Amino acid sequence: MSTCPRCKGHLTESHKCPKRPAIVAAEITASALAGGFIGLLLLAIFDPTEQITGVDLILVVAAGAMACVGINRATRG
Repeated sequence: MSTCPRCKGHLTESHKCPKRPAIVAAEITASALAGGFIGLLLLAIFDPTEQITGVDLILVVAAGAMACVGINRATRG
């Protein structure tokens, strides 16, 4: 089997070279920021009368970021 001259992977009919690490890092960062913002927005919508503490904020933003990054990585393959 031949190898790809660019990425040195197996050269099959469905071969695609992997993306550059900088692009992958930018996708993950953007996804984490979007997930954190969505988590914060959902907290503000579903709990508008409560005082948001620092712990609540950290947990919601972190959970939203992890969920969004996980979904992004799972759908990208």
